[in-house]
Amino acid sequence: MTTLSRRLALSLPALALPGLAAAQGAWPNRPVRIVIAFAAGGSLDAIGRSMGRHMEREFGQPFVVDNRSGAGGRIGTTAVARSPGDGYTLIVTSSAAHGVAPGLYSDLQYHPMRDFTHIGLVCTGPMVLLASAAAPYRDLARLVETVKRRGTPATFGSGGIGSLGHLSGELAGRTLGIPVQHISYRGSAPAQTDLLAGQLELISDNMSSHGGQVTGGRMRGLAVASRERMVDYPDIPTWAEQGYPDMVANAWYGLSGSAGIPAEIVSRLNASLAGWLATQEGRELLRGMAMQPEGKMSPAEYTAFVQNEVTRWAEVVRVANVRVES
Repeated sequence: MTTLSRRLALSLPALALPGLAAAQGAWPNRPVRIVIAFAAGGSLDAIGRSMGRHMEREFGQPFVVDNRSGAGGRIGTTAVARSPGDGYTLIVTSSAAHGVAPGLYSDLQYHPMRDFTHIGLVCTGPMVLLASAAAPYRDLARLVETVKRRGTPATFGSGGIGSLGHLSGELAGRTLGIPVQHISYRGSAPAQTDLLAGQLELISDNMSSHGGQVTGGRMRGLAVASRERMVDYPDIPTWAEQGYPDMVANAWYGLSGSAGIPAEIVSRLNASLAGWLATQEGRELLRGMAMQPEGKMSPAEYTAFVQNEVTRWAEVVRVANVRVES
């Protein structure tokens, strides 16, 4: 090889680097799809649309919401799992699809870890154990005393078999050492109706559907399953304050994408998510849903969080012998 050709060969990698960097940094150069695995008009849909507007302004490309509802979020989630890992298919996911479902459904068409790139935690909503204000107990100690004295299970309602309310209610009974009997409802509203009518003893749910009744004095929160009290409901004590520090259970929403998204894109999306959560629009939207804005987890931390949720709820499903129809 001549001196000239050797110099030319050595210079080629350097000459190629700017073009390579430009290609890698070109994302996004076309619209990005945000899959919402539920119908338009719900909480996830509102989050996806608000977040998408923020990311459109930041990245200069459309972030288009694609509602793929059905099967409790599993249809849309499966669609994302089967999409290319190029950063153009994202999903606002939830504790239902990525925390609880893997332990409930043996025929799930996606793997919660292997088939996704987990980007960041959006928000959390702690589960609350609720009773009628007319109930003969005001805290967990009196609830335990009442149930043990009478010798019959405490009935608790949730929005459906296999819901997070159901599983956290089962976990509550096990944590307190008292027998519980689950009553399944088609959503939070009918459970609340029966509770206020004296036909149901407890509800295990988040506060989004019950805040007005608690504030109005018709319902009482016995314990909130979070590390700290809720800002909007400071009178509800935590489980830890009442002697049960390990009882932490949250509904949550997160941002993920199909598997294989390059780390640089993941980092940019994580930073953009944190930016949206710092806006007044994002924070007020989530507060209206009784959700706590998060956004501090790195992609690695959020991935570990999802794995922990899958593991812990699968164990609750196993111990409580919960069975659902696919």
